[in-house]
Amino acid sequence: MAKSKKKSGNSIAAEAKLQSIRHQKRFRERIEELCNLLAGPEYFKLLPQGAMESMYANRYPVLKAKPAAGANMKKSKVIQFNKLMNSLMENQYLPIDNGNKVALGWYLSEGLVLINFIYIYVTHYPVASKKLKEGFQDYFPESEGQILLENIVDELMTDTCVLLSDFNKSIYKADVMNIACFDMSTTQNDILIREFKPEQVNIQIEGKYHSTIRLGWISPEFEWVWSRVKPSALGFPSGSVEIPLEIYIQLHALNKLKERIDISPGIMHSIAFLLFFQDEIPHHYANGKSLVEYRVSNEKVGYFVVTMNDAKLVIRTFLFLTNDGTPEGKNLRRLAEIERADKEHLMIDKLSTFNAYHFDRNEKMSKLFNEAGCGSLLKLGHLQEFSLNDVKDKDSESIEQYLADASFFRNEHLFEG
Repeated sequence: MAKSKKKSGNSIAAEAKLQSIRHQKRFRERIEELCNLLAGPEYFKLLPQGAMESMYANRYPVLKAKPAAGANMKKSKVIQFNKLMNSLMENQYLPIDNGNKVALGWYLSEGLVLINFIYIYVTHYPVASKKLKEGFQDYFPESEGQILLENIVDELMTDTCVLLSDFNKSIYKADVMNIACFDMSTTQNDILIREFKPEQVNIQIEGKYHSTIRLGWISPEFEWVWSRVKPSALGFPSGSVEIPLEIYIQLHALNKLKERIDISPGIMHSIAFLLFFQDEIPHHYANGKSLVEYRVSNEKVGYFVVTMNDAKLVIRTFLFLTNDGTPEGKNLRRLAEIERADKEHLMIDKLSTFNAYHFDRNEKMSKLFNEAGCGSLLKLGHLQEFSLNDVKDKDSESIEQYLADASFFRNEHLFEG
């Protein structure tokens, strides 16, 4: 029995040693490939004796995200953050001036080990140190290459946080100052995730209280930035003293946004925050309400309905572009002779089901939507893959047949004749 246990222990030790040798071999191969991509094939041979051992011993820990100190985050959310971050990183590359590109995940591990070794330690090795520094200087701290890398990582972290954020739950912000990309002396390489709870407020509107959320997002300094705008910027009559008012969004509006746009909440909600920071905010004002244009991928998809209540601007609901309450929806109703019930039956009152028809491939339907002012929706087919619900493709000709008796199509037929 004792011999069996000893043999088993020896086997485990041997396997661990073999795995370590494989890992070091793979590390060496990657360093050589990085030298070729970043500077040229001759530079790997210039690395001094003992360089590989030193870099391997001082390599950075795996880049990972964890809750910031004091954060009471669910473990499942941290796991989700890491999975999403790594998934987004798989398709990211660092472009090199020589025309090459390096996978971001690769550069953030072995790449930074190589660059920082040459920047700090190679001076202690007089042989070829000058040429090595000249070959890799474009990636040293404060270089354009390093600034580009920092911007790419910042954007990656922003995208990850936005995709996980939701006004109904939490807004996330990542602190990246302790990772090797920003601090070459780090021994942690941890992204610290901070969680912020949106402020919920009950506001009395027309005699009834409604649940709202104060519209804001988190700054790079980890503080709330609140949306504020002068009422006149949305068409409201200006008073004697006009000051920017805070903006609140009803939970009803968030629900309608989710129902009618149906992409990741964080994307929809961050757009809601940013649209009120435009120098000029496109809107239609009438009867005490402002229809504020809402855009996705720079294409108009609908409107927020905004009213002024007790020195606050309140987003009451969200209207999809084809809905009857919009200028475009009214045009569509007139041209196609369809009512709200028709739009719901045909499922052209939501972006996900609208995209499923691929109207951009149907000449007659494209012409109808363009003439009604809904042409922007024809350019958003690529968003179908981001839909939270799986929507199967639909036949656009079925709608064409449904609307065949409308004056728009009858006139088109006469014109063709």
